[in-house]
Amino acid sequence: MKLALYNSCLLHWEPERLFAWAAEQGFRGVELHGGPRFAHVDWSAVADGAADAKALLAAQERYGLPIVGLMYGALPFLSPDPDERRAAAQRIGVLLRAAARLGVPIVSTFTGRDPAKTLEQNLDGFADVFPAIADLAESLGVRLAFENCPMYEFWPPVHNIAVSPTMWRAMFELVPSPALGLNFDPSHLAWQGVDYARAVREFRDRIFIAQAKDTEKLPDTLREEGMLHHRWWRHRIPGQGDVDWSAFLTSLQEIGYDGYLSIEHEDPVWTGSDERVTKGLVLAKGHLERFI
Repeated sequence: MKLALYNSCLLHWEPERLFAWAAEQGFRGVELHGGPRFAHVDWSAVADGAADAKALLAAQERYGLPIVGLMYGALPFLSPDPDERRAAAQRIGVLLRAAARLGVPIVSTFTGRDPAKTLEQNLDGFADVFPAIADLAESLGVRLAFENCPMYEFWPPVHNIAVSPTMWRAMFELVPSPALGLNFDPSHLAWQGVDYARAVREFRDRIFIAQAKDTEKLPDTLREEGMLHHRWWRHRIPGQGDVDWSAFLTSLQEIGYDGYLSIEHEDPVWTGSDERVTKGLVLAKGHLERFI
């Protein structure tokens, strides 16, 4: 297992600065944001093989750090608006082609969701939309991973149905393509009460990449506000929340996972400046290295 970092916490850093810092700190790879918030890269140009692709390929070679994945979550694949669905499919197609151009093995996203329907009712839309996307991924030699972030702290919660083992089972039964799998993040399962170590063992063949983020439960807030406000938990860097990293990483080791563990930094304690963000990444890396 190798430690990488996801650059969502440092989107203002150009690739050269990001790769140089990650290499200096001993990271083994970089996961890049594939959406417009990372304005330093035109992914359409990368997909077409333009200069942006050459610059990223050169950065990988110069620093010896592979791009281990591209991630763009909030795409409305299952929107009730057909134009939004079409645009989402086109956008993920761009990222899949960009990944193939760069030799990146994995693109991660959410499934989208029709907010007027239950999680289970959205499965029909999933079965309609994702076979063609899976076929494209297979043809390009790239795998598509669904991150399991519920996005419930946002309203309306439209972005994802790939939130639990129950939904994963149904999704992969409906669209069994080997190109579809998981970007497995235990932090989202921790606050839901899902046994993430057990889920790792069950979905061993679908875990394409893992993200390292922690969740801290806030019992005083829970007693005052209840569960529905979603302020009774917050994301933390690994080691400063309630995820049992020994159990989680042991389960990955037991299934023979030897891919990347990508640190996703969304910790409000370690934000506010580049110095604090990078300190948080270094602390997270140090904690995880105890187990791998």
